[in-house]
Amino acid sequence: MSDAKWLSGSSARDGLRDLLSGMVSGFVCKIVEYPADTIKVLEQTGGNRFSGPIDCFFKTVTESGALSLYRGLTAPLLGSMAECASLFTSYGYAKKVLGVNEEAATPSNPVPFWKLVVSGAGSGFASSCVLTPVELVKCRLQAQLNCPSGSTDYKGPIDCIVRTVREEGVTGLWRGNLSTLAREVPGNMAWFGVYEAGMRFVQQARGDERKKDVPLYWSALSGSAAGVAYWALPFPADTVKSKIQTDSRFQGESFVSVFKTVVKEEGVAGLYRGCPITCLRAIPSHALVFYFYEAADRFLLRF
Repeated sequence: MSDAKWLSGSSARDGLRDLLSGMVSGFVCKIVEYPADTIKVLEQTGGNRFSGPIDCFFKTVTESGALSLYRGLTAPLLGSMAECASLFTSYGYAKKVLGVNEEAATPSNPVPFWKLVVSGAGSGFASSCVLTPVELVKCRLQAQLNCPSGSTDYKGPIDCIVRTVREEGVTGLWRGNLSTLAREVPGNMAWFGVYEAGMRFVQQARGDERKKDVPLYWSALSGSAAGVAYWALPFPADTVKSKIQTDSRFQGESFVSVFKTVVKEEGVAGLYRGCPITCLRAIPSHALVFYFYEAADRFLLRF
């Protein structure tokens, strides 16, 4: 077998492993974090209706029931699996494009850190195409809970998709794509950057030869820090995205225009409404993402 064919086969196996491991991690993460995500969206889209995440939680459960915290889960659950799969697959591909060979790296000759951060930016760009329609459906279903009567407009994710396409065209599903990009690119630079930095620190401190020799619980801890960094850095872009996707006032408005309107009407604090609960939920959920990704990846390496 020639070197070119071997590399091609190796790349295909690596890509498949990233794909499957990402799907597993995305599934587990979304199940755990979804109630907190619902509270985040309700805070972002409810104006001054809630005094904070705890008030939002109790009002929502009282008015609509505990299961309402999982409203709209189907689309984002599938989307989370697709997102994590695309994130880790595109991250792996970007590293290969930049000539990263982690198997050959050693503590004394590590992979240049800038290559990992740039690869994170590339993965964020790629995942936005998958994530925007999923986020739009999720946010619209969740935002309905802000209706005082608790009544629903969309019957479910399929109804939301059909009506969005009918009323706004197919491109309507990608409404807010620029805002998603503004969140995902810097967010994933921080996400992968903080994770890799944490794992590298532990690897060097323990004297492990390879990153895969580091115990999985360190992957969870590094993932927790990465999750907080992912949300804290680009959170204003996420607020603007939620406004564009759920508020008819902003249909056709640009990212900058909506950003200015939020600051004018709600102040700078309005851009960070829902940020504390989001960063808090990121601690366990992103710990699970990286734990299960690394666990699945190491398991699949046996085959």
